[in-house]
Amino acid sequence: MARLIVKKEDVLYNYRLIAERMDVPVIPVLKGNGYGLGAEALFTLFQAEGVPLIAVSCLEEALPLSGRGVEILVLSCYETPEFAEIALEKGLTASVGSPAFAALLSEKALAAGKTARVHLKIDTGMGRFGFFPGQTEEIVAVFALPGLEVTGIFSHCYAAFAADGSAEKQLELFNGVTAALEARGIAVPMRHLANSSAACRPGFALDAVRIGSALTGRLARKTDLPLKKVGRLEAEVLAVRNLPAGSNVGYGGVCRLKKDTTVAVVAAGTAEGFSPGETRNLFRMRDICRYLYHDCRLFFKRPVVYGIVGGKRAAMLSRPAITHSFFDVTGLDCKPGDVMVLEAIPFKVDSAVERVYE
Repeated sequence: MARLIVKKEDVLYNYRLIAERMDVPVIPVLKGNGYGLGAEALFTLFQAEGVPLIAVSCLEEALPLSGRGVEILVLSCYETPEFAEIALEKGLTASVGSPAFAALLSEKALAAGKTARVHLKIDTGMGRFGFFPGQTEEIVAVFALPGLEVTGIFSHCYAAFAADGSAEKQLELFNGVTAALEARGIAVPMRHLANSSAACRPGFALDAVRIGSALTGRLARKTDLPLKKVGRLEAEVLAVRNLPAGSNVGYGGVCRLKKDTTVAVVAAGTAEGFSPGETRNLFRMRDICRYLYHDCRLFFKRPVVYGIVGGKRAAMLSRPAITHSFFDVTGLDCKPGDVMVLEAIPFKVDSAVERVYE
């Protein structure tokens, strides 16, 4: 059995730290089950904190949180009549990224006798949703549509963690859009561009920032913010075995013991989300070269991953299996039923794993 332990005070610490540094409203983003920490628990936490606006990625994430006294912004730009009707019924704030959907939502709002809150999405380079920066006339027209209340305008940085100038270019494009609107006499509503990594950059805070991964205390770029890592995986020690030198441990024959070893078999593997190592999700030439460089270094010296049992470090052996992992507990006080504490990225921890809040 494995479970993810989440310290609520550490989540609030990270949120308050960023809010104090930014000095603008901070919008918690609870997509991906609250970045693995548990969307429902985080919603309750931020609701008690008095946070007025929370963002999610999709409709399925928004529905359980709607109607509970906190404004819910759906960041994905849906285009269907069904979404427009549900957003109006549930009081969700919709993201609008095209003239066609703006007109559709306006029509649905008038028919329902309601006003739809919307944030306008600007595509400054992500390529996913939104008006293009040159569509000034189309954007201006949205502000005049009946039944719509434009309460925000936003974009998204696609490489805020990189020092390649792309984030600054996106900021320039976004500021150009809002400046063009102001020149047309539009009272520009809440502007937000910065995600967790971009919030650490000068000039990106604007009127609000959106924080997701920073709530877990993990950023894709270095920061001087003393964030606390949130979430530790605890797993039961199922067996403790004395294996002689030369024994194989785990799949693939990648671990042959060089000496007699006491091995703890732990109930956490890749199915639970315990998979130490870097996630390779970038495929630019510079990233490929960096991966190759680190792979060459690993050929000569492999990093050691540790678990904690009884307050002592235990080195991981082999690689995690689907439901088990193995640790060297030679000389340690370790027995079946004890708890091994593991470092894990909450987002990788399967949603079926129990979340325990302290």
